[in-house]
Amino acid sequence: MPVLSRNELTPENVLKHIGKIHDENYGNHDIPLISRVFKDVVDLFNGEWPGYHRCDTQYHDLYHTMQTVPPFVEIISGWNKSGASPRISESFFSYGTIAVLLHDTGYIKELGDDEGTGAKYTLTHVQRSINFANVYLRQVGLPVTEIRHILNIIRCTGVTIDLNVRFRNEQERVVGCALGTADLLGQMSSSDYIDTLPILFDEFAESYGFEGVRKLHKKGSTLYADADELIRSTPTFYEKVALKRFEMMGSMEKYIPRHYGRKRNPYVAAVEKNIRTIRKKWK
Repeated sequence: MPVLSRNELTPENVLKHIGKIHDENYGNHDIPLISRVFKDVVDLFNGEWPGYHRCDTQYHDLYHTMQTVPPFVEIISGWNKSGASPRISESFFSYGTIAVLLHDTGYIKELGDDEGTGAKYTLTHVQRSINFANVYLRQVGLPVTEIRHILNIIRCTGVTIDLNVRFRNEQERVVGCALGTADLLGQMSSSDYIDTLPILFDEFAESYGFEGVRKLHKKGSTLYADADELIRSTPTFYEKVALKRFEMMGSMEKYIPRHYGRKRNPYVAAVEKNIRTIRKKWK
C-alpha cells in the first residue's frame, strides 16, 4: 500500500483504516472508545470544543495527526504478525491509538489565549498535550490506571523525545516507541513534506520568539535562521537524528512490511525519496 495522499487522509478514511487493522488483529471492528475520542479530537481541531479555539497551527494541524495514525497502527499490526513478544493486546492497541489522536492537542489554545498561534507552544506542546489528555480522559470516564498508560505513550513524541520514561510494562514501552516512530515517519514520508517545511519553520520561529532566543541558545537548542536553512538541514536531521531515534526506539519501522506481508517499507521509501529531492535541489 502506498503512503496515503493529503486528499486520501480524511478522518473518515483514517477511522476506517483503524477499524480494518483492529479487525485483522483482534477479530472485530468494534472500537467504540477510539471512535468517540476520534470524533472529539476532530471537533477540537475544528473549533467545535467548548473552551478552545480552532487549531491555528498550519503544520501541526488535524492533517498531521491523521498522518501519524496509519504508520502507527501498521507498526502494531506488523509487530503482532511477526510473533514478537509481548503481543500487543486489544487494550494497548486502543491506548496507543488514543495517544496518537491526542499527542498534538497541546497546540490548541484555550479561549482567552488570543496572542499569536498555538505554534508558540512548540517546545512545550507535549506536556500541554499530556495535561489536556489527563483532564479529557477523566471526563470520558477512563480509569486512572488506563489514563497513565496513555500519558506515558504520549511522552514518546515531540521535538526532543525523552526515552527515560518510566514505562509501567513492556507493552506500554513498545506502543510508545511505535508512536514516536510513526510521528516522524508519517510527516517525513508525505508527498508534500518539502513544500510544507517553510510552514514548519514559521512555527519554529514563533516558538523562538515566545520562549526567547537567548534562553534557547543557553539551552543549546538548534535554531534555524530561515526556511531555506531548515530545508537544507533536513537530510542531516534524517541521518543524524531521525534514524538514531528509530534505532533507540527499537527500529519499530521494520515491522510495517510485516503488516503488509512484503519486504518494502512504503514510508521509508517515501522519506528517502524526499531526502534525495532535497539533496538534488538544495546542493
